[in-house]
Amino acid sequence: MITIPLPGNHSPLSNLFSYSVSPLYEMAASLYTLAQETPPERFAYWTEEKLGQFESARLLKEWGYFVPLFRYGIPDSFDPLHTKGVMAVDDQYEYFVTLPTDHFVRSMKPILEEWIIHHNAPAVAFDLEEDADYVKGRFSLFVSSYWQLFFEANWEAIAPKFVREAERIYYSLQGIESLTTYLQSISPEITYDTETNQLTCPSNGPSYDAQHLILYPSYYYAQEPTLTKKGWNAHLLYSISEVPTQPKTPS
Repeated sequence: MITIPLPGNHSPLSNLFSYSVSPLYEMAASLYTLAQETPPERFAYWTEEKLGQFESARLLKEWGYFVPLFRYGIPDSFDPLHTKGVMAVDDQYEYFVTLPTDHFVRSMKPILEEWIIHHNAPAVAFDLEEDADYVKGRFSLFVSSYWQLFFEANWEAIAPKFVREAERIYYSLQGIESLTTYLQSISPEITYDTETNQLTCPSNGPSYDAQHLILYPSYYYAQEPTLTKKGWNAHLLYSISEVPTQPKTPS
């Protein structure tokens, strides 16, 4: 259980709640969806179309190499809070060039470990051990190609959805009642205790207090809401096109 104390006075709720949107993260979320063995129903046609485009662009083999980095999660190197200003191809290239290689490797390891539980160790795992800089450079080229050839047009099409979601968040922060209603539209399990003046968010991990809740709306992350803890912050990743469900925490 995660609890978030709310101000007992007239302090603005925006001090405790914020949201972050990143085109680069959304691109990674689309690759996560594309990497699923059985894609969500609303992305079935989109997945088939993209794989066909990969084949036409001769990127299908390269995609097969990187699938293990996305099948069981989205690498932390795409964290929307840190990549929200990364927009065009030049920005992306600079981001990955300056990203420390050890950070790049750490962001991939949990996903690869999960892959190895279900499959044989992939080539990209061995290459990360042997020459992580080579993998990072190859990864950057693939991501840049994907953005330029396929995803940039997708982002332009879905960007208005994030504008509308930002408006919803803004108006929800006008009061505790509107905030609670909004959060319960994401997960009905989020509750507000009037006696303790706290929001309570269910989680499978240990209980703790968070000082800040950061909302990560996503179009291509078509899964249940996921609640994680990073430092003193709680992070809530959720789909802006899915029926609200109870948030889960990664094991």
